[in-house]
Amino acid sequence: MRGKLSSQGQVTVPKVVRELLDLQPGDEVEFDTRGPQIVLRKATSGIDWDRAYGIVDFHGRSTDEIMAQIRPKNADDR
Repeated sequence: MRGKLSSQGQVTVPKVVRELLDLQPGDEVEFDTRGPQIVLRKATSGIDWDRAYGIVDFHGRSTDEIMAQIRPKNADDR
């Protein structure tokens, strides 16, 4: 596959690559240099949510209780 660089340094990602990476308009991509090659991949948050899930213990408190604790008490506290 080939592409052509525009005068503004832009190139169109071929449809087959967009489909393979499930790229949608507005998605961010990452470029990784590997010697003379560049690797393009869909950007991720960097957080492995499967590993992070369940590691925080809220000691039986509800979401409302936690939010009440971390939110300012009044407008002057902001």
